Amino acid sequence: MNNHHAVSDHRHAARPAVSPDRRAVLWPVQVMRATAATMVVIGHSQSAVAWIKQSAGQSFVRSTMLPWGASVDLFFVISGFIMVYASRHLFGQPRAPIDFLKRRLIRIVPLYWVVTTVFLALLLAATLKGGDRFPSGAAIVASYAFLPFDTYGDRQIFPVFDLGWTLNYEMFFYALFTLAVSLPRRRAVAIIAAVLLLLVALGTAVPETQVALHFWTRPILLDFGLGMAVGLGLSEGVRLSGRMRIALGCVATALLVLDPANVFNGALGTTVANDWPRVLVAGVPAAALLAAATLGPEPRFSPWVVPLTRVGDASYSLYLLHPVTLIVLGKLAQKLPSVTLFPGGALVAAAVIAAVALALASFRWGERPMTAWIARRLDKKHRRPAQEYPPSQETAT
Repeated sequence: MNNHHAVSDHRHAARPAVSPDRRAVLWPVQVMRATAATMVVIGHSQSAVAWIKQSAGQSFVRSTMLPWGASVDLFFVISGFIMVYASRHLFGQPRAPIDFLKRRLIRIVPLYWVVTTVFLALLLAATLKGGDRFPSGAAIVASYAFLPFDTYGDRQIFPVFDLGWTLNYEMFFYALFTLAVSLPRRRAVAIIAAVLLLLVALGTAVPETQVALHFWTRPILLDFGLGMAVGLGLSEGVRLSGRMRIALGCVATALLVLDPANVFNGALGTTVANDWPRVLVAGVPAAALLAAATLGPEPRFSPWVVPLTRVGDASYSLYLLHPVTLIVLGKLAQKLPSVTLFPGGALVAAAVIAAVALALASFRWGERPMTAWIARRLDKKHRRPAQEYPPSQETAT
C-alpha cells in the first residue's frame, strides 16, 4: 500500500527545474509509483467486476497479464529507497528523529484518518440497517493507531478499512527508521537492515495467536530493506553501466510478469501470504527494477511522462480512495441491471479511469492542501521555518 510521494518540479517539461541536490526523487521513480498504484486499482477493479458478473449469473475471467498484487511489494521497495534518499540531509543530525517522524505523520495520518472515519460512518449506517457487522472499540482504536488487529476474529489481520494493512507495515518501518536516523547514514541503514533480518528470523517462532508480533515479523518486511539498499547505493555514488541497467531491468520485469511461483494468481478473494515466496518473486525483482531505473544517469525528461508523474504524485490518494469508485460501480450494477451487460473489460477500464480522476482531484484540492496546512501550523507552533517542511510527497504508499 505511503506511501507514499516526493515530486520533481515538472513545470519545465524539457528537464527537471530543480538541482539534483534539491530534487526529492528521480522522475523514473514517480513513474514506477504511478504504475504500482494503477496495478492495485486494476487488480481490485477486476475482482469487483468478477463479483458483479458472478452475482448476475455471468462470468468474467480476470487478466493475469501482470501480477497485480506485486504492486504492494513495489510500493514497499520504493518506500525503503525514498526514506534513505530523501533523508540524506537528516542522517547524523540531532533533531533528525523528530523532523523525520513529524514529516511521516503529517504525510500519512490525516488522509488515512479521514478515510477511516468516513468508512466507519458508512459501516455504521449499514450495520443499523441490518447489514455488515460493526467492529469493536478495540479494533477501531487499533486501526487509528496503525496496530495490527484481528478485527473480526477470522484471523485476517486487517484494520477496519482493510487497505490500511500496508500502512501498518509502513508505520512500523518508519518507527524503526526514526530510531536510527540520527546516526550516520551507512550505520543507520546497516542497523535497520539487521533489525529487519532479526525480526524475520524471530518470526519463524512466533505463533499466529500473537497477532501484532506475528504480523510485524513476516518476510515482506525485507522489501523495505531491499529498497534501502538501492537508496544507499544511489546516495553513495554506486552507478551501473547502461547495458547492465537494461539487462537488469529486462530480467526483473520478466520475473515480475512471469510470477514463476504462481504467488499472485490465486482464486477470487484469495489473500496473498506475506512470506518468502512473495519476497523472492516480487520484492527482489522490484528492487532490481528500481536499481536499473536509478543507479545511473537520470533519463532525459520527456513531456509524455508528465501524466504518469502526476499519477505518481497522487498515488496515496489513488490507493486509499479507489474503493469509492468500486462501491459506486457495485451500487450501479444493483440499481441498473443493464450495467452488468457491459463487457467486463469496459467496466474495469471505467473504474480505473474514475479512480485516477478522483485521486488527482483529491491530491490537488484535499490531500496536498491539508498536509501543507498541518505542516504550517506545526511549524508556527514550534517557530520553525515553514520551508523546512514543504508539501513534498516522500512516501511510497
